[in-house]
Amino acid sequence: MVVRDLDHTANMEVTRMSSPQQRLDEARGILAARLREIRSSAGITGRDLAKQAGWHFSKVSKLENNKQLPTETDVREWCRICGADSQTTDLIASVRNVNAFYTQWRRLEETGIGQVQRSFLPLYERTSHFRIFQHSAIPGLVQTAAYARGHLSKIVGFRGIPDDVDTAVTARLKQQEVITTGARRFALLIGEQALHTPYCAPADMAAQMDKLTELTRRANVSLGVVIWRPDTGIWPPENFWIYDAEQVRMDTVPGQVRIKAPGDVALYEKAFQALSESAVYGDEARGLFASARRQWAGQS
Repeated sequence: MVVRDLDHTANMEVTRMSSPQQRLDEARGILAARLREIRSSAGITGRDLAKQAGWHFSKVSKLENNKQLPTETDVREWCRICGADSQTTDLIASVRNVNAFYTQWRRLEETGIGQVQRSFLPLYERTSHFRIFQHSAIPGLVQTAAYARGHLSKIVGFRGIPDDVDTAVTARLKQQEVITTGARRFALLIGEQALHTPYCAPADMAAQMDKLTELTRRANVSLGVVIWRPDTGIWPPENFWIYDAEQVRMDTVPGQVRIKAPGDVALYEKAFQALSESAVYGDEARGLFASARRQWAGQS
């Protein structure tokens, strides 16, 4: 398997249930493996690379064996010496991802989910094109207050992090203002399962279906329901959000991870396109919302 495929496969695999530390170690291991592969392919020994870069001879071994995280300057030197300048951008993105990954977990564990929700707003405000796929939950940008409370409460309870759901709900509703301000476009794909997964009381689930129906009539929103079909090209195990073409946020069991490597972003764009071809829109989507609403209303 080529390094690019190895990196993408590993990014998919880290969505499985594992601790934050395990996920961080795996991400660092992937980066170390990529550096080792680049040097090996260039036919340069570790000592020669260290000498040309002006490093202590042991540094190359530490970087390749995940004993030391490279800096962005280290990556640039590594790629220059190995004649792999074309891989510099992706590798630097990987370094930034690992650093952001660690910081994000510490922030989540120490301060709760409210601060994390507030931290999304600057990114949302500078994004002009959102592409969102969620298979079993309604995306936060289009949740009602009751649904948001139920959704966030489950996350807080499962992870055992500080309970600041009130703050988190307020921040999530504030995020939704980006839909009605500015010239932004939103392409949302929701798995059919999300319409039938209870995150709040039946009456509140019915109200959530009403909100989805209203959103299908907004000019800047494309809302589709992904139906599983025998010829569906791909069904990712993780939810993901694409912000313009710059970065992807993956929702995982313990939290969220952002990736910025251009090659990985492109693969998620390809996955989103494949999912969109298995989705229904317009009257057909509204019919599914109406059917789910009747189901929930009948349980009230």
